[in-house]
Amino acid sequence: MRLIHSSDLQIGMVFNYFDHTTAALLQDARHAVVRILGELAIRHGATAVLLAGDIYDKQQLSPQTLAKPLEAMRQFPRVAWHLMPGNHDPARENGLWDRVRRMALPENVHLHTSPGAAAIAEDNGATVFLLPAPFQYIASSDDLTAYMDAEPTPSGAVRLGMAHGSIRGFGSDGEARNPIAPDRSKSAGLAYLALGDWHRQMRVNEWTWYSGTPEPDQFKLPPDPDGTLCNGGKALLVEILGARATPIVTPIETARYRWHHVSETLTDDSQIDVLEARLRRLDSDLGRVVLRLRMQGTLSLAGRRRFEETIIQSGVGAAVCALDCDSADLVLEPTEADMDDIDRSGFVRTAAERLKIMAEDLSAAEQARLASHALRRLYLEHLSDTSKR
Repeated sequence: MRLIHSSDLQIGMVFNYFDHTTAALLQDARHAVVRILGELAIRHGATAVLLAGDIYDKQQLSPQTLAKPLEAMRQFPRVAWHLMPGNHDPARENGLWDRVRRMALPENVHLHTSPGAAAIAEDNGATVFLLPAPFQYIASSDDLTAYMDAEPTPSGAVRLGMAHGSIRGFGSDGEARNPIAPDRSKSAGLAYLALGDWHRQMRVNEWTWYSGTPEPDQFKLPPDPDGTLCNGGKALLVEILGARATPIVTPIETARYRWHHVSETLTDDSQIDVLEARLRRLDSDLGRVVLRLRMQGTLSLAGRRRFEETIIQSGVGAAVCALDCDSADLVLEPTEADMDDIDRSGFVRTAAERLKIMAEDLSAAEQARLASHALRRLYLEHLSDTSKR
């Protein structure tokens, strides 16, 4: 039996830290990933998709938002979709999942809102049972997978677990306080334990994996050496070979967008070209890049202008899907040529010289920041006036 394991789609997430246009693109990607998972299932001969919690981001969602992923699942009738509540979308009374259940659910969509073994397939004469551990509340101090150890299934059955939470003693970056025993797959006789909640993809042991979120959603976890955030963008293709045989688990790409965090120090204007080249190498299609850029160092006024034009306002900034740039620590060091571009003499040059002195006074940080900003504006305004003449 082959299956696709995913989790943490968090459909309905609102990206408040981006502009409305970018937020709409990222929201659309979360809806589109359902179709991607279905297409991957068909391509790899998987008969089921296990979604281990947090299919939705919150309880209060519109009927259209609730129905969209279900309608996408309907388009893959040969694939059985198994959905389980997580801590973002717990199965509370008269909550989200009651609303979903009242909809005209596709025949291939199965909701697992209460614990207990459910027969989901036949494979080589053996019945495959799914043992879900759904959330009833936002958080639980109990291990919701504990019941699996004693949950009866027929002899020779293949037992699959599905849970949402944090493996005890396995790292310190779990996103919930909901404990799961690290040896649950062994104690419960599971052929595979599909986990959700951690947005990065991780192997706990041969039978237990976190799938990670299929579409990255935040700058939170430490980056890989290439600057890519390890916070999702993949699912898992799982081949079940027997009741306790070691499954074959293969990561597969799902993300429409790739999130990158780049920190750079500039000490010379010429380094802007090096930075631009580095950013353009992040992806062959910069339109799928969500970029966080943290800058420090020094630039001349002319260099700062070129930085804005090449990296922020156009160039790379126009090519990527979204750019979050913090250049507060990028200090201006005007050259004589910069000052001459503003004015060679007269009261404007005098004002520029005074702003330069104030900008270099680190004992008054806020005054220095404002003076630096004013000096940059003065430089740009005079260049603009010159170009109009």
